[in-house]
Amino acid sequence: MPVRTFQPEDADAVAALSADCLRGETDFVLNPLWETPAELFAEFQRHAIDPTEHLLVAEAGDGQVAGVSGFLRRPGAAMAGLVAPIVSDEERGKGLGGELLRATLAHGADKLGIRFVVAGIGTRNRAGYSLLTALGFRPVRQHFLMRCDEPPGDPAPPVDGLTFELAAAGDAGELLALYHACGFEERAPEAMDAMLVDGRHLHTVARHDGRIVAFTEIETHWPRRVWVAFVGVDPEFRAKGVGSSLVAWALRRQWDAGAESALLLLSPANRTAYRAYEKVGFRRHRTFDVLERALP
Repeated sequence: MPVRTFQPEDADAVAALSADCLRGETDFVLNPLWETPAELFAEFQRHAIDPTEHLLVAEAGDGQVAGVSGFLRRPGAAMAGLVAPIVSDEERGKGLGGELLRATLAHGADKLGIRFVVAGIGTRNRAGYSLLTALGFRPVRQHFLMRCDEPPGDPAPPVDGLTFELAAAGDAGELLALYHACGFEERAPEAMDAMLVDGRHLHTVARHDGRIVAFTEIETHWPRRVWVAFVGVDPEFRAKGVGSSLVAWALRRQWDAGAESALLLLSPANRTAYRAYEKVGFRRHRTFDVLERALP
């Protein structure tokens, strides 16, 4: 079956494939998570890359899109996340997933300069797991995808003198310092500045005696289904309910703005965070394996 690069007019068909995949746990993969064409384009805009360069589609004889696979990454990055192959019901069991994955890996290595790939696939998707391992992927860890489908309460700050607020542009330096102190990935000051004003993120902060002691970073590029990306708390204020209360406070505002659910990724080993998110209203929605492989 011909495999070619994605074109914008394929968006409806690709989103329909992705939405169908999301309805079944046995087919669940970490990416794609798109339910509409708008969500597809929003994700690539968030990564500042072009889907016509990073997605491949398989075209059936009638011209319809029968499958999709590709990558997500930051511009020019040598490491990428795999948009794992998904195929239409009519084409399953015919080897199209393997054909797409081989074409995608070759495209990444030869055309995009990708040298390392990370994939996430649901623990019940044994066929998908077998396909990935057969083509050189190796399991390295598991994660939980957690989901909250009810608006959280609007809690009072749990510590005297603590206030919850939306972050302002002038908070970028202090936010970044706490972000790095919590051990999160490296981020440049200009990237932090941009995130506070790009319209695709919500940052909230907890202040005590005028300083920021906790923050949340929520990705809102999918307004109906927001992502809790980072939560950081100063060591002095941990184990006091500050993080979970601030997350609930932030998400309540997203529900008021039209959100219908919230998602986050969490390591199963982080039991403290798991319990904290349960207090907000999150429940484990999926468990998935993370696999990796290098490209030549």
